[in-house]
Amino acid sequence: MNTHKNARLTFARRLQMVQEMTQHGLKACVAASRHGVTPRTARKWLGRYLAEGASGLTDASSRPKRSPRAIEPSKALLIVELRQRRMTQARICPARSFFGHGIRVNRRV
Repeated sequence: MNTHKNARLTFARRLQMVQEMTQHGLKACVAASRHGVTPRTARKWLGRYLAEGASGLTDASSRPKRSPRAIEPSKALLIVELRQRRMTQARICPARSFFGHGIRVNRRV
């Protein structure tokens, strides 16, 4: 399993912590201090465990589920083609192919 570098607990330690809270009645603040995390983190993992079971304790991706400002693949391809022709950002923006496509250019660059 790939645990990110700042994770205090691995999957096994998270499972152990929530089992101590559910099976042995350990309070979140006590379990948190035993495992080196904050009570808020202990309650977060407990909530995920109760909602999803053990699978809720695995590392989740931090990648956003959607990217509302992403451009369409066809527009990205057009930009790449124009950049390969050595066109600058200032020359690409006013090009006829971009009128009506909603592409904005940061003029401060």
